[in-house]
Amino acid sequence: MLAVYTLLFFLAILALTVPVAFALGYAALLPGWLGAATNPGQVVRSIVTALDSFPLLAVPLFILAGEIMTQGGLARRLFSFADAVFGRFRGGLAMSSVAACMLFGAISGSSPATVAAIGSMAIPLLKDRGYDLRFATALVTAAGTLGVIVPPSIPMIIYGMAANVSVSDLFIGGILPAILIGGLLMVHAHLYGRRHADTITSTAGTISFFTALKDSFWALLAPVFVLGGIYTGAFTPTEAAAIACLYGTVISMFVFRELNVSGLGRVLVRSALTIAPILIIAGTGAALGRVLTLLQVPAAIGDFIGGAIDEKIMLLLLINVILLGVGMVMETLSAIIVLTPILLPVLAPYGIDPTHFGLIMVTNLAIGFATPPVGVNIYVASGITRLSVMQICRGLVIPVALLIVGLLIITYWPGLTLWLPSLGG
Repeated sequence: MLAVYTLLFFLAILALTVPVAFALGYAALLPGWLGAATNPGQVVRSIVTALDSFPLLAVPLFILAGEIMTQGGLARRLFSFADAVFGRFRGGLAMSSVAACMLFGAISGSSPATVAAIGSMAIPLLKDRGYDLRFATALVTAAGTLGVIVPPSIPMIIYGMAANVSVSDLFIGGILPAILIGGLLMVHAHLYGRRHADTITSTAGTISFFTALKDSFWALLAPVFVLGGIYTGAFTPTEAAAIACLYGTVISMFVFRELNVSGLGRVLVRSALTIAPILIIAGTGAALGRVLTLLQVPAAIGDFIGGAIDEKIMLLLLINVILLGVGMVMETLSAIIVLTPILLPVLAPYGIDPTHFGLIMVTNLAIGFATPPVGVNIYVASGITRLSVMQICRGLVIPVALLIVGLLIITYWPGLTLWLPSLGG
């Protein structure tokens, strides 16, 4: 019963708008106050131990790298390059917006940051070219989820820490799922362009491919350099994050000359304001996860599911439904930290690979960025376009349906996730 009280307490104080980080910490302390064999000292030690992690250091570094590259002009050049590639097709500018989200996700690891960086450039341009504003906003809102599916991904780092799984394998395993989901959204954009060809102005010819390639060469080199180094084993994801920060700073300040010393100071402050809550959530969430494990919550859930479901297909479907629901109402990183130690032991008897499950979990929770009521991407996009949340949500019906189609393919085709990591041994 202590576990039930703990979870109900956590949900209740969340409903009272207590910040997630504090809600996780209070919930971790509750069983000790109610007589369980835990005490505040153990909770504090769990927080310190969770944060004293070399892989976790990649989170603040990738956030900093994304902010540097946004302010330093790399994001704008990535969008221009994507437009030069896809602008010749029907719906090419919308396809370019999806591709730009994928490229920016490969240097930021954040979904809301991707919507903010690409959406602020793409949505006004899409509107000027004749695209419906609701369609453009919804497309970028959905494509922003690629920011955490395309490696490097902050949720993948947190999952790797919680599940004791190689972050490099998660990054490499996320490449093909990201291409799949990006491809589905591009098909949607292309079909929209064909249906509305009489109202949309083509961007073909506004910039040549080679001009865009020359202008964006150093920006395009960033994800290739970072991911290539991880894939070849030249450096770890954490080292790659540090290199991305250094690379972005040098290119922004000395090549593009769009970031100066004072601007770098503002970048550091903005990044710190983003990083601090995430790390607090990571620490308190890990403490709550440990407390729930001591209360044998994973074992109880495993016994319940094992008694109710004996087919792997139905189990995965149930897990997807649970994770989609959680993603709609709970912050992504805290959901990963709390649910990973609960669900992994349940899945182990069914032979589900932890790396594969990591991509299932991250994709589910990524969809939560584009679905209410939490739906952070929706609120970011609303701030850009001034459309109401309900207007954006109506436009999201088809894009979110495509995200779910991609999720089901990822879920029931493990090879899509595991093939590339297997090549590296």
